[in-house]
Amino acid sequence: MGVLSGIDDITGWALLQKNSAAIEKSYAATSSSASDIAYFKKIAPTLTTPEKLLGDYRALTFVTTAFGMSGKQDQTALLKKLMTQDPSSSSSLAQQLGTSSVLQFANALSNWSPPPFSTQAGIDKAVSGYQQNAFDTEVGQDNTVLQNALYFSQNAKGATTLYQLMADPTLLSVVTGALGIPSAFGNLSFTQQVSMLKPLVDMKQFSTAAGVASFVNKYIAMSEVNDANSGATGSSSSSPGSTVASLFSSAVATGNTLNGSGVGSTSSGLTLSASMFGNGSNLNFLA
Repeated sequence: MGVLSGIDDITGWALLQKNSAAIEKSYAATSSSASDIAYFKKIAPTLTTPEKLLGDYRALTFVTTAFGMSGKQDQTALLKKLMTQDPSSSSSLAQQLGTSSVLQFANALSNWSPPPFSTQAGIDKAVSGYQQNAFDTEVGQDNTVLQNALYFSQNAKGATTLYQLMADPTLLSVVTGALGIPSAFGNLSFTQQVSMLKPLVDMKQFSTAAGVASFVNKYIAMSEVNDANSGATGSSSSSPGSTVASLFSSAVATGNTLNGSGVGSTSSGLTLSASMFGNGSNLNFLA
């Protein structure tokens, strides 16, 4: 357990913003990062082809972590295609999958002439990426909300279409979390999900770091609302968040319309536009 264990999301996020270097150093001291980095620096000059990288499991684990594909080191067929295809081609696997992590990996490792780790700059880039992503993973051991927030901060900037966010499970999780959308959202078809999110997400906000940061802050705040609701005493009907989730789940199951006064029948799928009130507070749900 690390220094962020047991700390609420808002406090933890504030600490990460103000003391990220010290916190990262604290996590690194209790992990194998130092020995992994030393090994990679030693072996890097010999990684001259995709096949040689794929043949060294420890180096491959390091590189997949460094370039956004952490945990995918066993998917060698996938990785080989990403390393041997032009990621800008519409027929490439990277473009077909379209997630930010896949594109990051493919863009970094698709050119082996010269090999990506043949220069000090290339090695330094890999080490920097490894340190950041390893840190994110360590944070996730203590708090998945903070891990998601870090990931979104690092990967959402520059996204121009809703599909780019929806193609990445973590990015989508932050989007739905920030908007207060319950997990029943996952039961909708892709077309229904797009129809729901499109009017709610202003993609222009992700063109700047400030816009991304503002959205992440909303996600953190909503996670605290959800924690407060789940920990509230009494029946579930007394919690605005629980009531919304219940109504949402019902609407998903029946294809009904959920409006400000309750659930009404419709034959054209799911429409949501509700405000739930409780304890003098206003929880804007999909508003």
